[in-house]
Amino acid sequence: MPPWSNTPSGTMKAAVLTKPGASPPSACFTIQSYPKPTLPSEKWILVRVYAAGLNRAELRGRNNDRPGIPEFGPFVDEFHIDPPAILGEEFVGTVEVAGKETNFKVGDKVSAWVYGGGKAHDGTYAEYTLCLAERAVKFESTLPWDVLGGIAMSMWTAYGSLFDSAETKPGSVVVVHGGTSSVGIWAILLAKDKSCTVIATTRQPGKLEKLKATGADYALLDDDSLVANVRALYPKGVNTVLELVGPDKLEKIAFPMLARHGACVVSGILTKVWALNDFTPAMIPPTRKLCFFTSTSNEDIEGAEAVLQDVIRKVESGVFKKEVYLDKVFKLEDVGKAHEYMEENRAIGKVVVTID
Repeated sequence: MPPWSNTPSGTMKAAVLTKPGASPPSACFTIQSYPKPTLPSEKWILVRVYAAGLNRAELRGRNNDRPGIPEFGPFVDEFHIDPPAILGEEFVGTVEVAGKETNFKVGDKVSAWVYGGGKAHDGTYAEYTLCLAERAVKFESTLPWDVLGGIAMSMWTAYGSLFDSAETKPGSVVVVHGGTSSVGIWAILLAKDKSCTVIATTRQPGKLEKLKATGADYALLDDDSLVANVRALYPKGVNTVLELVGPDKLEKIAFPMLARHGACVVSGILTKVWALNDFTPAMIPPTRKLCFFTSTSNEDIEGAEAVLQDVIRKVESGVFKKEVYLDKVFKLEDVGKAHEYMEENRAIGKVVVTID
């Protein structure tokens, strides 16, 4: 739990992690009345959560798997094995209480990735959650909350990876390694919106058509022939590789696909491997670059509010279709079933829970 003394201000509905590691996943959570938090400082906001996107790190938290230190962000000093009582790392909702040192006001609609939420302090599987103001982005929209919840963190991760970290230019050739993940789907949409050529991969043959329908120019099976197949399409290599499977795929898959002056950005750990034991910069091919992206604050993406608003407008106008990026919606009471659905790798896009 956080280091501050937090006096509750009433109660709220929450999916509380009462039996970590229990089977089935639904047995891990109990819907109950839980203390509603108050601001730990004037740099925070309290938000009424209406939709929370699910992330694979939360599946690990539910099972008491040890999280990676990078997942804690500014809360790295609070690194510990045991998850908090409420999981959840992202949300969309409205500001309930705004600290005096923030630029928000009561009623503002916000989207955020709650660094530390669901790891070092209680997260977003609840009616209310705390959020550092610098991690929230304001927006305007009349779209349903579940549709907005499918944007949140996945879109930010894809956008920041491609255009901030990798500095992908319009017209580039992009490989999305792990294309059916929620970040992968958004990466395809955003890259195509910038007139890029997209090669998306999946380990499941049955998902290839979905990748094509999403907009990928090429959908390739992630097997032993992947690098050869990419090189057959582009003998000189590609400009950007978005590595969503994990850093353990860099040496044999990501790096060999890169063209001169190309960039690989690691933004996912589907293999659950955070670090390489014997990594050396000499592994990076000459004239290529390797970078990492995992943050979504308005400090980390220039013009974050304008970026989010532009994406929302494109959802509203049908440029980005919710049927493409939003896979399935569950009620908070069924968050365990949502976890089970994700663990079975049935999703192609974002899984969201809504809080009435």
